[in-house]
Formats: sequence, C-alpha cells, structure tokens
Amino acid sequence: MVHYIPTDPFSARLTDTPSGEYVLAVDIGGTAMRAGVVDSGGWSLARARIATHADRGLIDTAARLESLLRQVASEAGERAFTAIGISTAGPVDPATGTYRHPPNLPGWHDLSMVPALSSAFGLPVVVGHDATLAALAETRFGARRGARDLVYVTLSTGIGAGIVAGGRPVTGSTGGAGEAGHLIVHPGGRSCGAGCRGCLEGEASGTAIAAAVRAAIAAGRASTLGAEADAAAVFAAATEGDALAIEVVEGAIEAIATGLAGLLALLDPEAIILGGGLTNGLEPWWEALLDRTRDIALPRYAGDLPVERTTLGDDASLLGASLIAFEAVAG
Repeated sequence: MVHYIPTDPFSARLTDTPSGEYVLAVDIGGTAMRAGVVDSGGWSLARARIATHADRGLIDTAARLESLLRQVASEAGERAFTAIGISTAGPVDPATGTYRHPPNLPGWHDLSMVPALSSAFGLPVVVGHDATLAALAETRFGARRGARDLVYVTLSTGIGAGIVAGGRPVTGSTGGAGEAGHLIVHPGGRSCGAGCRGCLEGEASGTAIAAAVRAAIAAGRASTLGAEADAAAVFAAATEGDALAIEVVEGAIEAIATGLAGLLALLDPEAIILGGGLTNGLEPWWEALLDRTRDIALPRYAGDLPVERTTLGDDASLLGASLIAFEAVAG
C-alpha cells in the first residue's frame, strides 16, 4: 500500500464543468512525485503525492507510481482513461521516455518507465520534460494564456527551463533543450550534480543553497542553522537576520538574475514565468531579484521587465502532462 497525501482541486480550469474525457497525469521531481486524474478543461477529480526516493532506482519508483495511479483512479470513480502523461525532471528523451544522465534522479540513466506503465494500464504513455510542460500549461491555463513565446523556469531541487516558441514547445534534437540550470553564471564556481562548474543549478538550486550553508558551517562559520539545514530553512533563517543565510540567499539571487538576463537576451519571450519550490522562498526578495535582473539585462528591460511568478503553483507541470496525454490520443 502506498501512503499518499491528497491535494486540493486545481485552481485553474478552462470550463465550468468536467468534459467527461480523462487522462492520468504524473509529475516526477527529484524530491516528490504527484499523480492526478485530469480532464481536457483542466478539472482535477483526484490528486495525490508521495516521495520520489529516486535513489532507490527507477524500477522501485515505477512500481510505487503504478500503485499511486491506481489509487487516484479509484478515488476518481474508476473513470475511463485515454492515456498517461508524464512530466519529469530530465534530461529525458520525449520519444522514448529514456533518461539521459539526469543529475537529480541518480541511477536512472538510459532507463525508461514507459514500457512498465504502458503494460500495467494498457494505455499509451507519453513523456515530457517538466519545465517544458509547465511552459505549455502556462500558455493554456496561466496568467499568460494565449502567449506564443514564453519561458518557464523552475527553481527547485534542480533548475530547468521550458521554452514555447511560436506556440510550440521547443525540445531540441534529443529532448535536451531548456537545460537553463547549466548556463554558466559564475565561472569556476560550485559544481552541480552533472559536474558543471559555476552553472545556475550549482549556484542557486535548492540543493546548492543547502550545500553552501553546510560547507560554511563545516568551515567554522557561525549560524543559527544546523548542519542538516535544507533550502527552506535557509530562507527562513535569512528572513530572521542570520548573516550566513542572507549571504547565501543574496548569492543565489545574483546567480538567478544573471541567468534570467541571459534568457531574455537570447529568446526575447513575452514573459519568463518562475515556478518551483524555491519561488515561494524568494518572496521577501522578489523586488530585489527583479531590480538586479534589470541591472544586468539589456537596456530595453530597464523599465518593463517581463518576469513573473506562476499563478498555477505546483500544478503547472501536472497540467502540462495532461495536455500532452490528450494530444497523443488526438493524433
């Protein structure tokens, strides 16, 4: 039996009543994975989440995910489903669901859970990168509904980006497009899980923030934080005036602002939407982040800076997974 945590219905939906057509949607992150029953208008009949425990391996995760999907399907009244859509941390090949050296899903390289889930449910299974699908969901359900050129940046255990250009998601030749977490923002800086030194993920992800504090404490820095502090604790301590926490948070803001300025210059989107768990932690520093981004970005962004927080919250990637599932069966 999988113990799961029910979650509230989606706040964003396109219709006033469910459509009667349903898919199973999944969002797999480095820390947690979520499953839900979603209709084509964005209605959720059931949702739940459990820990990913990626270090236990893909086979273990796929078995627990199967159980979770069966539970939400039962919760929704055993509806007829047309497909399963999976949003996942990557890199991942969307054609096969095969992972390619995913830094936050250790041991999953060259593996796919598509065959197991397809066999278990007798349904087509489609896979996409979580940030890419979140970007797609923002153009369909979010405050920027109807946008044709948009970037979604997820700030979480890792950092990634999804790109929609001309109304279509940009996946690249192998599904690896959007790895904004590996843009170099501090040459010679800290390494991320993939071994890139000084990249955005290595400097400003939840993993990096926690690691920076632990390293400083181990080196003798005074702090109210313990040696096992996570990113949420670092943000909380910074709001209470802890000097080390403030230093680490300000360093993360500098790295994020540098990355955002680069994305604006490269892609010229209608907006960059920020989501992921760290976005909430950045709330007290939101204006500081925007100001620093304006300082670094091209002069045309000195006034109107199109950087916004998601209005979809944690639902963005799950909604994106439902969209590709409906698209798969629509042909």
